[in-house]
Amino acid sequence: MKNSLWAKRIRGAGKAVGRQVAMMLVAIVIVMIFLAVSGYDPAAVLQGLGRAFTRDLAGTIRWATPLILAGVAVCIPFKAEVFNLGVDGQIYLGAIASTWIALALPETTGRLGLLPVFLAGAAAGALFALIPALMKVYFGTDMVVTTLLLNFVGQLLTEFMAAEVMRDPEKITQVNASRTLPEALWMPKLGAFGASSASVGIYLAVIVALIAAFLFFKTTLGYEIKLVGTNQQFARYGGMKPNGIILKVMALSGAVAGVIGAMEVTAVQHKLIAAFNPDIGFDGIVVALLANNNPLGVILSGFFFGALKNGGSIMQRVTSVPQIVTEIIMAIIILTISADVGFKFIRRRKERKTHGNAV
Repeated sequence: MKNSLWAKRIRGAGKAVGRQVAMMLVAIVIVMIFLAVSGYDPAAVLQGLGRAFTRDLAGTIRWATPLILAGVAVCIPFKAEVFNLGVDGQIYLGAIASTWIALALPETTGRLGLLPVFLAGAAAGALFALIPALMKVYFGTDMVVTTLLLNFVGQLLTEFMAAEVMRDPEKITQVNASRTLPEALWMPKLGAFGASSASVGIYLAVIVALIAAFLFFKTTLGYEIKLVGTNQQFARYGGMKPNGIILKVMALSGAVAGVIGAMEVTAVQHKLIAAFNPDIGFDGIVVALLANNNPLGVILSGFFFGALKNGGSIMQRVTSVPQIVTEIIMAIIILTISADVGFKFIRRRKERKTHGNAV
């Protein structure tokens, strides 16, 4: 019985991975057709991705790290049918809090100071994510709207903090930024790549994804989250509290997003810079959708989109493909994956409707 259960899980995992790979290949083929029609070399996308996975693997890891975390931050509430479109805003708050703590710590703290820095980022992200969750629970507001609008609040608050409250008083350039963090609080780089943008944060990202998978598949809370996402009414009859689950998943999602903010500050920027976040949260939505909201699948899809981000900049450097075309390529890939998710959603609705009529 146990062997058959594990065999079923392995087959399911194999199908999920196969689907992800198939969608990636379909997206790449569509992009190659677009490049050929536009008069560019179709092989440019393969050249960019090839270099992203070989010569510039460090750049891919740099982008895969926040994208894996963003995918996890999105898929946690998605499991409960809660849509957190405010991951970007929570990233900003995490960056502000982690920078504040990092600059307040004594220089003698050393690497141990990274712990309170990351805890501060996670706490700030969680608290910011609870704002729309509480509004939903007590006032019935639409979380898609509230989480989306709070992104602008987070961005503007970051610009204000970097330009006024935390701005480096000795800075003579026009860039709004805080003082540079002490080097002891910089996230260590991956030794295999030397002086690169790849940090040990990739290990943290993978660990967070594994913890999220354990939460979903091996804990009571994970079962409750999935049941609330499937049927809130049934979950309520079973003694569960859907509103409590909404608060929990949003707090967890915001905490993971806040860790991204701390990661960007300690591993990449080494300071708080106004509007530093290049839409990582929205990219995380596509990462989660491609992984079918599975935290284990997020690791694979996060690396794929990390390679795409890195490959896009490589294409600009080594081929004749301009920046605007690389942005169109990313949009095509996102639309391809979104179309697949949309068709699946329509099919599920039809199946539920048919099942309801039959009952």
